[in-house]
Amino acid sequence: MEDNVEKANAEKANAVRIGGRDCRVFRHGCGGPVFLWAFYPHEGNELEDFRNALEQMLPDASYTVGAFQAEDWNRDLSPWEAPAAMREEHFGGRGPDTLKWLEEEYLPWLKNYCPDCDRYYLIGYSLAGLFALWCLYEADCFDGAACCSGSLWLDGWDVYAAGRRMKAPADVYLSLGGKEERTRNAMMARVGDRTRQQEKLLRRDPHVRRCVLEWNPGGHFANSARRLAKGAAWLCRR
Repeated sequence: MEDNVEKANAEKANAVRIGGRDCRVFRHGCGGPVFLWAFYPHEGNELEDFRNALEQMLPDASYTVGAFQAEDWNRDLSPWEAPAAMREEHFGGRGPDTLKWLEEEYLPWLKNYCPDCDRYYLIGYSLAGLFALWCLYEADCFDGAACCSGSLWLDGWDVYAAGRRMKAPADVYLSLGGKEERTRNAMMARVGDRTRQQEKLLRRDPHVRRCVLEWNPGGHFANSARRLAKGAAWLCRR
């Protein structure tokens, strides 16, 4: 696989470049699940905050986090081109390329790096949460996802999700902040109803083993690392 580094270097630096993408890998114990997580490239403490929160919630559990950086957040994680919610945004629809990289590059690397792990979950916040959920509809190589404050307001998502089932048996965790739908932005205000409807669709999906929708206090940016860790912990406690 192009641009891969040796496993020994990854263990030393905890940083790898795989298929042209920057990744961070950390392990907690041996075995257990792997959490694949697209993290925001410009949020300085995001990795450390998430890691600390997850270790507090799962002090005795074993797991691996395979984080990967989205160089262009709106391009790399959007499943299709869509209108912007705000003037400075553009959704480029390159999510299929990111999913292909996950299947062909990152998952094989992780399976070699931690062969003792037995489950592979996608986790994500905001647009990365929507991307994680979308991947379950498109690929059968994941065991579930945590979609935290997912951007389900994206144009076309309601029609897309209503006509599909998960590709494989999956556990799905949804969460949203109680204030997120209280916004003057008409497009983003759809997130509450879209998330409630998503839970209903998942409960009717025969491939969904279990699902939950958890409401958190605050708006979109409140305690994002902890919210994401709550989703990963729920998946871990199957």
